[in-house]
Amino acid sequence: MTERQGDALTLTLPADPDLALLARMVSHHFFRQNGLTAAEARRGARVVEKRCRPLLAGAGRKDAGRRAVLVLVLRPRPATLEVFGRAAGKTETCLIRLTRPGPA
Repeated sequence: MTERQGDALTLTLPADPDLALLARMVSHHFFRQNGLTAAEARRGARVVEKRCRPLLAGAGRKDAGRRAVLVLVLRPRPATLEVFGRAAGKTETCLIRLTRPGPA
């Protein structure tokens, strides 16, 4: 399977820590669709949820009165699967980078 460099899944979430579960579900699906086993995808998705929660809470505090959001970018690379988080106006934070399974 080959991916184009521009392929990425982008998810925009309002700044609500309770939506970290949604980030977990989306990342789990992304990992499974890109060849990880169910156990690897589950573990990776839990890490994404854990690391998203403070970003979602922080985005809400800093942008009080404005519409605060967190942008998740899930990128398939030839050798890795990456998930980045970015609060509006901030730099990206790598939430997780997993090694992609090789051809069987």
